[in-house]
Amino acid sequence: MMRRRRTRSDSSENKESDGFRAVVSENTSLSMYKRGERALCIIRKNLAKDYDIEVEASEAPILNKELKDPEPYESSMADIKIIEEEVVPINDALRNVFGNEKDLNLYSVKIGIGGSKNDYVTINEKDLVKFDVKPTLSGLIEFIKENDESILGFLDREYINEEGNVIYLNCGRKNVSDNIFSIKLKILASMQQRGFFLQQEHKYYGLQLYITIESKTADDDKIFELLKELEIDWEMIFFRRRLAIHDWTQIECERNTDNLKNYLRSKYKNLNYFDVNNITRVVMKNQLTFIVADKMASLLFKMKTERILQLQEEYERQYQLEQERKSQIEEERITLMEKINELKRKQQLKPTRKIYIDIDSLNDEKLHLEQEKRKILEKLSTLREKINDPGDEYSTSLKKAEIAAAANLACAYLGISQKIEFDRDVSIAEILKYQEELTNI
Repeated sequence: MMRRRRTRSDSSENKESDGFRAVVSENTSLSMYKRGERALCIIRKNLAKDYDIEVEASEAPILNKELKDPEPYESSMADIKIIEEEVVPINDALRNVFGNEKDLNLYSVKIGIGGSKNDYVTINEKDLVKFDVKPTLSGLIEFIKENDESILGFLDREYINEEGNVIYLNCGRKNVSDNIFSIKLKILASMQQRGFFLQQEHKYYGLQLYITIESKTADDDKIFELLKELEIDWEMIFFRRRLAIHDWTQIECERNTDNLKNYLRSKYKNLNYFDVNNITRVVMKNQLTFIVADKMASLLFKMKTERILQLQEEYERQYQLEQERKSQIEEERITLMEKINELKRKQQLKPTRKIYIDIDSLNDEKLHLEQEKRKILEKLSTLREKINDPGDEYSTSLKKAEIAAAANLACAYLGISQKIEFDRDVSIAEILKYQEELTNI
């Protein structure tokens, strides 16, 4: 079975943008990024506007001389309502989409238990395990529900000095689905952003909730399903992006011919300089719109790509035929050798001139087969090179008749009734021939 060769045009077509950010509400933003072969979806919710945080001096001036990892110089306690009002809905959404068995693992948390903010003790995720609390996000939520009267809040659990981040809650899970590598949920305060929250919210710390999804592709159905559960209208986000980019591109390309040429070269990598110039010339001569030019280029892009694939298939077919002939020659040679050896044995027992002539004739036949086999091996080597590199569609320029055929079809597909004017040297018969080819792609 022939494997489809990945051409330059394929890699260009599959290339995704580096990333984008969308503000979906007053406190929530959604960002998507492409990082190599992986995609990142980051949902961030600003908790500083709606929730308070208690801050006091910590024991860091003494502790940091004794500990290997430094502690923050402030001890802070976040409102437990954050878990109840923000984390619980996220946990429910995750379980609805991925199932209860894909519950997020609890990595770190520190809970304050006591009678008041001046009278409490803390327990962390390790203590919870000792109390037979399941070390998952659902287990933590259940524990908080059962002890809501004595739980005052949750405190800073980790201080990552190099990043300047104070972590309050950290949980996640790897290999969530076939396409999703991991989902992480964190509540943190950034020391780097402290000045912003002091200025905007008049709060010493600004807590933020992050959901980070790492996947093979950004357009995974499960990710979209989760966004829907979180009441993030991803369809509107993508629609607005496409509409805005398309409108801006259309205006700029219709305003300036050079912009149209640059757009076509950038989007359709197998269309060369002459192809783009000829397409643009037909567009300008007939005053065609941007969407017609884009459709023409798309059709011609597919035509060039399909021709390379057809050429590759033909080389594969020829290669298979030559392989079969090579196997046939090897079988014929084995049969000839058996006959020659048999005649040689007879000649040793009772030599005759007829046997000698027969041996000589069979040797000539064997020599002819070996010569044919060498030619076939050379041909197989050439065909293998052609299969691996069937040709560069970029270097082959399109004919005027092919561009004319694409213009006619583009107008027909888009419902535009317009008679296209072409150069006089373009054959109508050729245009019809290429229209049929383009229609069948």
